[in-house]
Amino acid sequence: MAPNRQRNRNFILTAASLFVIFVACIVVAGCTGGTSTPGAVVGLAGTSWTLDSYLDENGTLVPVLPGTEVTAAFSTDGKVTGSAGCNYYGGDYQIDGTTLSISSLVQTLKLCTEPEGIMEQEARFTDLLGSAAGCRIENDRLIITDAAGATTLIFVEEDAPTGLAGNTWWTLVSLAGENGTQTPVLDGTSVTVTFSAEGSLGGSAGCNHYSADYTVDGATLTIEPAIRTEMYCNEPEGLMEQEDRYLALLTDVASYRIENDRLILADSEGADLLVFEKAVPKSDLPLVGTDWVLDSYSTGGDAISSVIAGATVTANFAADGNVTGNAGCNHYGGRYTLDDTTLSVSSLYSTLMYCETPGVMEQEGAFMSHLANVSSYRTEGDRLVLTDAEGNDLLFFVQAEEVQPAPLAGTEWTLESFSSPGGETVSSVIAGTTITAVFSDGNVGGNAGCNSYGAGYRIDGAELSIEPPISTKMYCGEPEGVMEQENRYLNLLESVAGYRIDGNRLDLLDEGGATLLSYSAGRA
Repeated sequence: MAPNRQRNRNFILTAASLFVIFVACIVVAGCTGGTSTPGAVVGLAGTSWTLDSYLDENGTLVPVLPGTEVTAAFSTDGKVTGSAGCNYYGGDYQIDGTTLSISSLVQTLKLCTEPEGIMEQEARFTDLLGSAAGCRIENDRLIITDAAGATTLIFVEEDAPTGLAGNTWWTLVSLAGENGTQTPVLDGTSVTVTFSAEGSLGGSAGCNHYSADYTVDGATLTIEPAIRTEMYCNEPEGLMEQEDRYLALLTDVASYRIENDRLILADSEGADLLVFEKAVPKSDLPLVGTDWVLDSYSTGGDAISSVIAGATVTANFAADGNVTGNAGCNHYGGRYTLDDTTLSVSSLYSTLMYCETPGVMEQEGAFMSHLANVSSYRTEGDRLVLTDAEGNDLLFFVQAEEVQPAPLAGTEWTLESFSSPGGETVSSVIAGTTITAVFSDGNVGGNAGCNSYGAGYRIDGAELSIEPPISTKMYCGEPEGVMEQENRYLNLLESVAGYRIDGNRLDLLDEGGATLLSYSAGRA
């Protein structure tokens, strides 16, 4: 680590501890292997590098200033972190062949005066890192190139000085409470750390990203006070208190030990403060075809909010260019276009139900508004982040838990919405009415909202045809429109030509594949 790094902490600007640099594109990074195996694809995940030289303003590759150290560590969860020579930085990256770009960089605001030119070098480095377009690995060197293919940054692989530093990411399992007893990390939160070879550590504190200096001598470990971003997370309850406790405990660490796949940080008296386990790398899931469930969403600025308990918000981007899901109360749909990581959503529609749970309708409005403003996306393992044109993260999803498809026959299906032929309009079921369907032994029957009905049906693979239904002859005057709704429903049944089941959802389709009737599963 550069000797001036500690001395210059007093130069931290008092106006703010962090600033956010937004870069225009999402990170996609991959590298072609070295000369021993030309053309082999080698991922950056889990590697750490030290800058050897960079392209100066005159277009010449020049060595890093003596007495400075510039680094880059690529984690398994899609983060790149390191020292820019004076300040620490962090950002996002992903892998796609040999293409590399970096987004959402954050950087501390220290001022270093020695050696001469260090701040100019740092500014040039961050500019080049942000404009990266490709990379390759040759003879243990990482070479980053710009959009024109010119070499801009050359790194050499770091040699980890201790068993602590290196390429490992650790996930917090438990932390010491006020009474010294180990307390498990809150459900639904993830606290991580990685130690770089040049003496910096960083990760996610549960809500905010953080970084700090550390020194190690044998098993003795000292961690200086951390700096972090300034987001506030409302849920789960206690998250911010856990984050504050975690960052405070880091400064009390005096030693470490590694036992199998666990990292344990202890205080000066040997009491265990923090217990981590090795993070298991996850492959990035594809946007298209993955079932996503909303975890949290932006409420303006850096503030994010978790989804209201019991209100499930989902999204599925199908290969045919349609996006559908549940907005928490109503079902919605629309069209999307995709070009690399550029994503736009249009022609959104939704059913018109009203849900009385406090906050659900407001949350639904925010979700639909954010979805309409999406400009790009990134995937990080089993997480999906949708971002607007200014680079602001709007919607945060996780992979939905797998739900075994309910069988067509023997399940009681409850209608949630119905469409006109061709799917131009979608309507919710009138409040206070229930329409059901049960398929069994070649007959489908249930309640059409007022009357009971029945009809024969035939099925051949995903093809489904329903004969004209017959029904009882009651008349219901309330709620208003119930008889018109019933007639519309029974007529749509005759137009059914196919079906699709996704978990506990049944869609009956017309000849063109458009959804006519959408049901949710209950029990027969």
